[in-house]
Amino acid sequence: MTGRKRRGSLRSKSGPTRTSTRNRCVALMVVMVMAGIALLPKLAAAADPYSSISPESQDNRDIILLYKIIFWIALVVFIGVQGAIVFTVMKYRQRREDEPRPEQIHGNQRLEVLWTIIPALVLVAIFIPTVRTMFQINDRNDDSTYTIEVYGKQWWWEVHYKQPENVANVITANEFYIPVNTRVRIELNSTNVIHSFYVPQLAGKMDVIPGHTNVMSVKADEPGMYYGECAEYCGDSHAYMRFKIMAVPQDQFDLWVQGWNQGANSSAAALAPNGDVESVPASMALCLGCHRIGGVPNNPAGQPLQNPPTGLEGGDSPQNMILGPNLSMLACRTSLAAGILPNTPESLHKWLYNPGGVKQGNFMATMIKKGTLNDDQINQIISYLETLKPEGGCPVITGVNADKVQRLADTDGSTTAASDPGTAADPDDTGYINETRYKS
Repeated sequence: MTGRKRRGSLRSKSGPTRTSTRNRCVALMVVMVMAGIALLPKLAAAADPYSSISPESQDNRDIILLYKIIFWIALVVFIGVQGAIVFTVMKYRQRREDEPRPEQIHGNQRLEVLWTIIPALVLVAIFIPTVRTMFQINDRNDDSTYTIEVYGKQWWWEVHYKQPENVANVITANEFYIPVNTRVRIELNSTNVIHSFYVPQLAGKMDVIPGHTNVMSVKADEPGMYYGECAEYCGDSHAYMRFKIMAVPQDQFDLWVQGWNQGANSSAAALAPNGDVESVPASMALCLGCHRIGGVPNNPAGQPLQNPPTGLEGGDSPQNMILGPNLSMLACRTSLAAGILPNTPESLHKWLYNPGGVKQGNFMATMIKKGTLNDDQINQIISYLETLKPEGGCPVITGVNADKVQRLADTDGSTTAASDPGTAADPDDTGYINETRYKS
């Protein structure tokens, strides 16, 4: 074969190879563009109140810094590995049928040592800042001004204020207040199964384990309403086991504590028997089997409430598994049923009419079935719950996520039955289920 023919033959064989390489590059670019498009919604969701990418505390900023360190290390590793793969494929690919195979390096001692040392160094680079951040955050627990106990229930959260003395009698549920720029120690317990306490904008996750107390703390740098949730599967309504932390100035926190001790305000006199604000209306009698209200010590008959044998003392007693949330200051809460309904008269009607239809597996549904309470009883209960707020109004919530605040106390006071009670508690009513989930 002459030199000219041989060169022509080689050119003809290399043509398809160049085309194939071009096609691979185009395919790779298409994949990268598609990946970028898929990631855009995730980047846009950074402002979501359930996202840790928008931190509002020093603890979370430390966690985000650690996240960034690990991300950039992972990115370098990814680029290095992919680069090595592309380089190897391009350099050692078979260009001609008669081309011999590249030299095999299986068992090469130097390479084996090299790619054992490199992953070890990567792990050390991740391990050191991770441990440092964990101990740094944990040490801050001892600088707390307030101490509260949180109990994971099925499927809601019970909160007991423990220290200092002026708040030690306060018990609430699913929404609790803390002073802004003040560290609060949280002692986590469970009376049933394992949960996980997670406030994405304020702190990392912490398991809530039966028979064991885990400790964490939170400190909000800015006032606002911070969303939290159970981050470990715990049963039927795990996805609807949410809570909120309200960070407010000290004077608003003191107003909230004062309102808790007050009980119902003076407008409850028109609903309570004999005008006694320390008693509840007759329609609330069934509720008192599981619920209590701070500052309201009497039943509808004006007699002091007695705790039943099953126990209503709160905390981690085994009997307390069926205890319902404390209703104190309910008109100042922003949601119902552990964060799945907005706190409005309409939502309360849905909940009271058929709690089992709104939230599966809850204990209240074992006592109140669909239609157990009629419209008149429900409306009277709602009217009374609207009085559970301080005389001067609820604490003012400003700052982070404040545009999401919607409270029973902020309504016009009118209580109306649902237009169609038969469908009011439709479990597929996702317009209510997802009300507090996403930030618009």
